Amino acid sequence: MKKKTGLFIFLGVVVVAAMIFVFLWNKPPETVDNKTAETVSVEHLVTAFSTNEQQANKDYLNKVIQVTGTISEVSRNQDGFDVILLEASDPTSGVLCTMKTKDAKFEAGKTVTVKGFCNGYTLVVVLSGCVPVNDERAQS
Repeated sequence: MKKKTGLFIFLGVVVVAAMIFVFLWNKPPETVDNKTAETVSVEHLVTAFSTNEQQANKDYLNKVIQVTGTISEVSRNQDGFDVILLEASDPTSGVLCTMKTKDAKFEAGKTVTVKGFCNGYTLVVVLSGCVPVNDERAQS
């Protein structure tokens, strides 16, 4: 009798673990669409990371950030998603935004506001999963 009870408990644990696994596996990825973003200027973000990267990581890493800036470059990554570089006063830095879409309606020299997840700093601050705010792609 104890063996059957132990077997039922074991099977119950396996079933619950399998259900949790399936739930987490099928969970949709997190997006910035309906999240509240912290608004930061391009200059402030670049300066924060270039002067004290550890503190900037504590403040911004993996959080939703909204920035407004002038587009200096428009390109596509290897997956076909639009990538825009927002210029900073330092010509070797800026904010690199990988967009969530593949529609390529951005133009260099235009001002845009985007929000996305902050992924850290290389020579530029990297944002991913970005979406335009109020669809300002055509703003001069």
